[in-house]
Amino acid sequence: MGEELVLASKWDAGFDVVRFLWVGFFSDLPAWARYTVLTLFGATLAYGFLSWLRNRSSSATEAGETAPEAEEAVQEDETRVR
Repeated sequence: MGEELVLASKWDAGFDVVRFLWVGFFSDLPAWARYTVLTLFGATLAYGFLSWLRNRSSSATEAGETAPEAEEAVQEDETRVR
């Protein structure tokens, strides 16, 4: 249990992305493997962008731009909780 835990820095992650793209564009892999690498990278970018867009639009509704049905009054319980 005396093992040390080494975490990657943000520079390591950037280097891995560049190496991933280098393999996709400039390697001697067969075409199907290069296209798979590039498709995975593109899918990751698309997923990240859509997640960012979804979080951005959900935070706008929390900031005060709520839908009319969200403004309904909620009846509170009068039960005491100890």
